[in-house]
Amino acid sequence: MTTLAEGGNAPITGTTVRVGVDGPVDVTALVVDADGKVRGDADMVFFNQPAAPGVRLEGRALAVDLAALRPGADKVVVVASPEVEGATFAGTTVRFTLEHGGQAVGFTPSRLGPETVAVLAELYRRGGEWKVRAVGQGYDNGLGGLATDFGVVVDEGPAAPPTAPEEPAAPAAPTVSFTKGEEKLPPAMREKLNLRKQQVALVLTKHRAAGLRCRVVVVLDVSGSTGGLYRRGVFSRAVERVAPVAAQVDDGAEMQAWAMGGRAERLEDITIGGLPQWLERYAAQRYTGAGGWNNEKAAIEDVARFVAREPLDIPTLVLFFHDGGVTDNRGTEQALRAVGRAPVFWQFIGIGRSDYGILEKLDTLSGREFDNTGFFALDDLDAVDDAELYDRILREFPSWLRAYYPPGSVALRGLS
Repeated sequence: MTTLAEGGNAPITGTTVRVGVDGPVDVTALVVDADGKVRGDADMVFFNQPAAPGVRLEGRALAVDLAALRPGADKVVVVASPEVEGATFAGTTVRFTLEHGGQAVGFTPSRLGPETVAVLAELYRRGGEWKVRAVGQGYDNGLGGLATDFGVVVDEGPAAPPTAPEEPAAPAAPTVSFTKGEEKLPPAMREKLNLRKQQVALVLTKHRAAGLRCRVVVVLDVSGSTGGLYRRGVFSRAVERVAPVAAQVDDGAEMQAWAMGGRAERLEDITIGGLPQWLERYAAQRYTGAGGWNNEKAAIEDVARFVAREPLDIPTLVLFFHDGGVTDNRGTEQALRAVGRAPVFWQFIGIGRSDYGILEKLDTLSGREFDNTGFFALDDLDAVDDAELYDRILREFPSWLRAYYPPGSVALRGLS
């Protein structure tokens, strides 16, 4: 048996699998689309509704036929809740097992305690193949609260008396899914996150990319001239404002991060639940571990090596924050041309009111097969509202996607 740690994944062999859960719990399955939402209450499989297309509940086990899931289904989320109503996972051990193609994958969440419901694992489609990911994320708002986060309408009481016919409903707003870890955020930050995710979703819809999935990388300029911007909180606010982009388009709701100084330094990944701590460690003041001058070429090359080492069947969007004063225009241009065939779009964002050199000419560079770069400058980050910021960030990316990937590619699945 293969044992997974939190966040680990493994390929699934075949399409007929069996999920078993050991422990004093009830098991629920949610069948969701690529946007992380169910299409209706019929996508929730639990003791009162034990079957949906391709999923059948058998006690604490699930029989899943991935080939028989309803059209559009991209993920099956396996959820557990204590058998005793109102109880928590404190003192309880829960074990998840997936049997597939004569093999088995196991996972035991290690951090459950006061929570009343937990996502144990996800069976998800990636590049036409199915995989299983160990999650182990607990929530304290009960099964009804978690189900609501996935778009299930939960009946919490008797129906209200009949009322007069309602006016036709307005068109539904773009879908915004629950983000893993957001329950750990301070209330004000969580509220901003969800409002901003809505703005990201609106912008994606505007650019016909409502279901876009991609990896997001952040590169922060930490050259000596950025000290004042860090002290004034500009970089901290910048990272907090782009985190909702990853929350909306990245399956793991995380961003990989680099510092760009005299050399490139990989920083800790940014997760939604750990965002306040990350900002305090890396954005509250200038990170000095990468040297005090600019080396754009080193950062571009290091991020490109990472993408090559850890390939995905979806693209990578790099958000490169720069305060100006490009040290090596020629080297920067050569580095970007050298990665022109990589599945990466480089969005440079100027926030220093300075000379951005070659960055200002990225949209007019000739001799490239694909326009893999964009640039815009923000003289005052705080003067630009979220709708405008996200539109600038995502304006060119979908066009590059459509030009770079061939028709039918999984990377284009969320685009229309």
